[in-house]
Amino acid sequence: MEISDIIIACDGAMKNCIEQHIAVDYLIGDMDSINEEILNQSICSSVEIIENFDQGNNDLTKAILFAHKLEAKAIDIIGVDGGKSDHQFCNYMSLVECQTNARIHLDDCTVSVITTNSSKYHSIEPGTSFSLFSLGTCLGVNLAGAKWELNNSKLTSSSNGLHNIATSEKLAITCESGDLLLFINR
Repeated sequence: MEISDIIIACDGAMKNCIEQHIAVDYLIGDMDSINEEILNQSICSSVEIIENFDQGNNDLTKAILFAHKLEAKAIDIIGVDGGKSDHQFCNYMSLVECQTNARIHLDDCTVSVITTNSSKYHSIEPGTSFSLFSLGTCLGVNLAGAKWELNNSKLTSSSNGLHNIATSEKLAITCESGDLLLFINR
């Protein structure tokens, strides 16, 4: 975070940011998960408050889309470990919904999305384990730089894709249709 140009916090995360002395630039969300004291501290710290009451998106999706509007070159998401399982799953869906270069950093891995006609080259240390999962049906999936490579494959939602191993310093992943989630272990 020391190299971040801009820090955006979702409403429920602002308390942790204050406790960890993280200087937030923007606070975004419907403000349903923040108390008045934290909100007032945010205002006193010159945090720009962006209230978005659209219940069609969760606060993480709102934050990713806002960062994309700011033309962020990279969107790194932290602090979304833990909590309710449905909220954790929704975080992955936010990556898919937003179709940006956002990446979630978890304690044990990073998670990113590979979408239709987007090439994903990811630097990785050889020997690192990773998993590649299809959300629904994905066609024309290609994976190079791994122990188990794919060539114009069809993937469906399943456990297939769990625990592959990088064999080179770059993974090359493409898909012609559908959405893939890439988990790279630390």
